[in-house]
Amino acid sequence: DCSPCVLFDIGYPSTWMIDQTLVKLVTKELANWAIKLRAEDLPDEVLAKAEDCIIDAIASAIPGRQFEATKRVHCVAVNTYGKGDAGVWFSSERMHPTGAAFANAASTSMLDIDDGHRRATGHVGAAIIPSVLAASHSDTKGIDILANIVACYEVSVRIGMSENHRSYHTGNFAGFGAAVAVARAGGLSAEQLMHALAITVYHGPRVADLTLSMDMGANVKESIPWSVVAGMMGADLAKQGYTGCRDALNIEERFMPAIALEGLEDCYFPISPGGAGVSHAILRVYFKRYSCCRWCHSAVEGLLIIMRKQKLSASDIQHIRVETFKQSANLNNLADPPSLESAQYSVPYCMAIAATLGEDALTPMSSDSLHNSTIVNLAGRITVVHDEKLDPMFPAQNPSRVIVTAADGIFEDFVVAPWGEPDVPPSRADLVGKFQALAKDMIPQDQANNIMTAVQGLRAGKVAPLQEALTSPVNC
Repeated sequence: DCSPCVLFDIGYPSTWMIDQTLVKLVTKELANWAIKLRAEDLPDEVLAKAEDCIIDAIASAIPGRQFEATKRVHCVAVNTYGKGDAGVWFSSERMHPTGAAFANAASTSMLDIDDGHRRATGHVGAAIIPSVLAASHSDTKGIDILANIVACYEVSVRIGMSENHRSYHTGNFAGFGAAVAVARAGGLSAEQLMHALAITVYHGPRVADLTLSMDMGANVKESIPWSVVAGMMGADLAKQGYTGCRDALNIEERFMPAIALEGLEDCYFPISPGGAGVSHAILRVYFKRYSCCRWCHSAVEGLLIIMRKQKLSASDIQHIRVETFKQSANLNNLADPPSLESAQYSVPYCMAIAATLGEDALTPMSSDSLHNSTIVNLAGRITVVHDEKLDPMFPAQNPSRVIVTAADGIFEDFVVAPWGEPDVPPSRADLVGKFQALAKDMIPQDQANNIMTAVQGLRAGKVAPLQEALTSPVNC
């Protein structure tokens, strides 16, 4: 009998207890904080940021759902998970919440236009928003949905920023937010969530530096959809009494416990290690204008600034030199990438698309832009070099210096913080504009309007209108 009510009575054997006077367990501290968080304690700016994150994630998923890699994930989700109440966005398909979140996370992360966080150096929203909405019952108060999202971001980001060997691989920490989503929606105790987080450490992805693979840009990308499965399953296992190694986040071979817990007891999130803070991690989320790796954005913006100021066309450009930080220089940076995913990790190709077709061609990037001879030609005249002097600015900033050689002279621009950074955050109108641009010709305008209305009505109502608007089938 796998009924939770039977297994709940078993409890956790006392022999597994760890002497709390010897160690402060990160899993326990984060679980206690996440379960205790209440919507009524959250400032308006935090609730508004959670709404922004929902808008941005859904916007990212609208075009992302149409790509072949996403359809492959959807196929596996349908064939693997049984019927349930959770909806696959823009489809009539309903399945178990884990399957729905798996599919929706694939849609959200596919085009690399989803949100991100500097301290964690990854894209947590693509995992969290699908997980929270899939795990939630239709009668859940909208304001509680927003609180759940805040809790998920806090735990994921704190664990991500505590990685001892930074991987730049979101799947390594995004699944912890998915575990929190299930725990809060399902009424799990802090002890159960503690075990869910501990289980996710062992069951979730554990990938080395993203830039080390020759196949950067394969369908797997940053393992975000699978991290959702690991986290949600971890919570389901913990609900049944399954245990994890509760000191998993204290093992310094992989994590730095003090970093994960900094400011937690004092109710602040540190913007930088030992630095000033804000009330919650979600306030430091950034948003993206272009559907490519964030490390490409400064170079793209720098080039466009030069072209506008000097009234240059792509044909006027003889050569471009990009001086940037190590991680950006270590992307694949191919002049003729073989796939859309590969193009997302190429500074020269993204710059060439923007210069040749205009920046709207990156919102989102389309497969039609691949192997375009004009774009390939310009990308081949772009050199990306590592400037060690810029390395200390990363990850707090994302710097690139662009030097354009044209017939009329040499022009330079230096971009430290591209559009969407939290220090100069986009307005709600900016994010609605991004949503409308990505939704255009992809979903009916009435559906787009219903989604926006439902998000903006969450604080006063329930989540059902949003879930209904998202699961209306789309044929266009």
